[in-house]
Amino acid sequence: MNTKVISIITAYNPDHSQLNNLISNLLKQTDQVVICNNSDPKEDLGKFVDNQNIHLINFSENLGIAKAQSIGMQWAFDNGADFVLQMDQDSTPHEDMVQQLLHCYLEMSAAGRNPGLVGVQDYDRVTGEINKARVKKGTAITDNYYDVDSTLSSGSLIPKKAWEAVGGMRDDLFIDAVDHEYCWRLRHAGFKIIRNKNALLAHRLGDGRFKIMNLISVGMPSPFRHYYATRNIFLLLREKHVPLFWKVSSLIKLAGKVAFYPIFLPKGKERLSFFLRGIKDGLAGKRGILK
Repeated sequence: MNTKVISIITAYNPDHSQLNNLISNLLKQTDQVVICNNSDPKEDLGKFVDNQNIHLINFSENLGIAKAQSIGMQWAFDNGADFVLQMDQDSTPHEDMVQQLLHCYLEMSAAGRNPGLVGVQDYDRVTGEINKARVKKGTAITDNYYDVDSTLSSGSLIPKKAWEAVGGMRDDLFIDAVDHEYCWRLRHAGFKIIRNKNALLAHRLGDGRFKIMNLISVGMPSPFRHYYATRNIFLLLREKHVPLFWKVSSLIKLAGKVAFYPIFLPKGKERLSFFLRGIKDGLAGKRGILK
């Protein structure tokens, strides 16, 4: 089966050395690389377009990860892609990651499972710790393939037929929960979300992890991310295709974060301010970029 895979990197003021390594890595595994540049206008990424297999789309402003990914998907499929591979700028795929994803897709398709997205097994590129769901681990199909509710956007392989069925990402969410919502929308349309444990991706979320009272390890995003994460919970509570488990668990987790993060994490007052504004705007139904 001859397939064309185009990688989409969503970039926002990236580390140039890291971006260069990622592009080189992806060109060995996929046919083309599209860089969707959400960076400030002064951030020129033109130097990375050194051959015909790299395409740069400059937005001259931050459109958010969702809209950037959607524009990249449209370009890729308009230019002959059978699959797109979504990538974050700070991720590092193993050298056989795409091969593993394609193999999983073909195997699951042959088995009649109708995969709409095949995701990776990510791990922390600093600590080496495997990212594992604490509760919703998914259903094992084989020793290495799992049917899951949702998975990480970075490293996700999406076939054209899935995009034709549900379209691109939700622009109004801007940043947080974009990957989860897309997976839920695919599932609602009758597709399966498959995670392949053999497809490995080194990744880093936010600013790493922080231990509260030396007991509980939590992710530590930048303070402004609390706004989008909080607001989008309330926006997605209205959606029928969003799992009830996520709605309930997200509200419980949010209550704990609002109570403890401002006290124990750095920049506590700033975090609390973003939490409260996210709640207010979420209840009011505000969408898009924070203004």
